[in-house]
Amino acid sequence: MKLELVIVDDSHLWLSLAEKLAKAHPLVRSVLTFEDSYDAWVHIQIAKPQVVMADIEMPGMHGLSFLEMFADRLPFISSSTKQEFEIVARELGCVDFVSKPFTKSELHKSIDLVYDQIYDRKVITP
Repeated sequence: MKLELVIVDDSHLWLSLAEKLAKAHPLVRSVLTFEDSYDAWVHIQIAKPQVVMADIEMPGMHGLSFLEMFADRLPFISSSTKQEFEIVARELGCVDFVSKPFTKSELHKSIDLVYDQIYDRKVITP
C-alpha cells in the first residue's frame, strides 16, 4: 500500500520542494499541496488523508494548531526553519520533525517512519 500525503506550507518554494521530493519516494502514491492553511484544514476534515506534513510557522492556522486538532487521528510530519519547535511538535504528537532546509534523504526517512507507524512494518537489520 502506498501513502496519500498532504503538504501544507505558506512558502511556495518549500511547498514545491517538499512535493517534488515526496513524489520521488517509492511509498508515496499521491501528494496534494496547500499554501493556505484554512483550505488544508477543510480538506483534511473531509478527505481524511493518511499523512500530513505541515509547516509550523504559517499565517492564520499554524502547524501546531494542526497537531492539536488532528495528531490523535492521523500521522504528522512537522517542519520549520526553527529547530526549537521540534520539542513542542513532538509533545503534540508529530511522528517526525524535519528542519528546513531538508534533504531528500531526510524527508524520505520521515516518510518511512510514518509508513512504518501506519502499517506496523517491521524493519529487519542485518
